[in-house]
Amino acid sequence: MRDYSSTKRGKYYDEAMKLYFIDGVPATHICKILPICRRCLYNWIAIFAEENPQVASMKRAKAVKKAPAQSPKIQQEDLPQDIQELQAELKRLQAQLTKAEIKAEAYEELINVAEAKFNIPIRKKAGAKQ
Repeated sequence: MRDYSSTKRGKYYDEAMKLYFIDGVPATHICKILPICRRCLYNWIAIFAEENPQVASMKRAKAVKKAPAQSPKIQQEDLPQDIQELQAELKRLQAQLTKAEIKAEAYEELINVAEAKFNIPIRKKAGAKQ
């Protein structure tokens, strides 16, 4: 397993450090681009920052200057059709979930009011009779 880690480090370390310290790409995005885990990347960043403190401090100053313009908004026209359809379905499902949660809460309150007003236990008791 150690050989696998050193192979990955040999392949992706330089590219990951360039993306993180020079280009200012967030670590989570780097993990999506390169086949490495977040923990491994953070270990590499810590090692690199210890070895190259000037580059690490440059990255922090550069990131502060670029912060507002770093995350451009993606236009709806630029997205492929299937992604737009999935986003529309996600919004529809989220609205449906919200309605279902409100409905469940209303039913729960209805049962609470009925139990209090009529003094009748409506809910089942915990545990089965034997």
